[in-house]
Amino acid sequence: MSEYLNQMIGFQVEGTAEWRRQKVRQFPDDTRNLKAAEELERLAAEIDALSGSEIEKQISVAHDALNDHNDDAWIDINETVSAELRGLGFHSSYATATELLEFYRDLLHEKRDEQIETSMREQVEEDPAVRTAQAALEKAQAELKAAQDLAYVKLSRK
Repeated sequence: MSEYLNQMIGFQVEGTAEWRRQKVRQFPDDTRNLKAAEELERLAAEIDALSGSEIEKQISVAHDALNDHNDDAWIDINETVSAELRGLGFHSSYATATELLEFYRDLLHEKRDEQIETSMREQVEEDPAVRTAQAALEKAQAELKAAQDLAYVKLSRK
């Protein structure tokens, strides 16, 4: 398996497949566990074949865009991926490993966007010039809304 993809998501896929295999032994009458284990093993094998692929490059770029020091984001990512993998064969399915990796890439993008939004919000709170500009923008928006409301009232009276 690609070392990069293996580190990013492959270990989780393989670990969840093994966990599902244990569930097969624990609950032999529930065929969903076997179905899920087989799907996870298939996805792990497909991920292995995606070394150097476009999706691997996209995941690498998305990973690099995240702040490595934000432990909460990585905890969220790991928990979300874990929940997604546990649901395979029960609540969801992926036809290809590329689809699963696209889910993962999109999750990384979502967390990056949250980091950017948080950073911008912190800048607004900390920078007096940005706070002043934000206040001016809010005032202008309020004045525009008031002017629009007044124009609407005048037009509705005609």
